[in-house]
Amino acid sequence: MSAVSFEPEEAQEVVRALAAVAAADGAILSREESFLEGFAVHHGVGGHAWIASPLDEVALARAVTDPAKRREVVALCLHMAHADHDYAPSERVLIERIAAALGIPDNVLADLTATARVVR
Repeated sequence: MSAVSFEPEEAQEVVRALAAVAAADGAILSREESFLEGFAVHHGVGGHAWIASPLDEVALARAVTDPAKRREVVALCLHMAHADHDYAPSERVLIERIAAALGIPDNVLADLTATARVVR
């Protein structure tokens, strides 16, 4: 699980982002659900409650303000997108939206993406 610890308010928005990425390609697979639930349990928030909630990048950016945590959010979303071994275009577009909302520069997003491809 993530080396970065999120406060409950932050974690709720991160779970929402992770669920949106998991669903972006049409279905949430069991390994994606396991990753989502693991993050939620680790941070003391409910995962299933947020699956039905649409992503709100503004709320995510408001909740997660620390630059290191923002990078970690994008890394977690990339991990989620690669969980099914298929980084779908719909997932890429959503992660680019999340990264932009969090102020993550394109070069940092490219580095995080390359790392996620290697780690999967």
